[in-house]
Amino acid sequence: MSTKAPAAKTSTFTTRIDSDLKARLEQIAQFEDRSASYIANQAIASLIEEREATYGLIDTALALVDQGEVLSETAVDDWLAAPTDAQFPKVIPRT
Repeated sequence: MSTKAPAAKTSTFTTRIDSDLKARLEQIAQFEDRSASYIANQAIASLIEEREATYGLIDTALALVDQGEVLSETAVDDWLAAPTDAQFPKVIPRT
């Protein structure tokens, strides 16, 4: 019985890339014993996941603002400057 996952569908995507960036990509691919295409695919997937998460957070924040839940600028600045385990600031009612 095979435990292999089915192969993902792929399609060709052609793009221009800076020569120096291509050389760096190929160097990483060689170091990792992977194809440059595989490394580029992983990088694109990571970028897309990051951007989708960012846009989701923006949508959530805008929905909270619409509901009247906001944070003061000072509270956000203090939280960003705090240690990484700092508690998120309390929401204040919008007036």
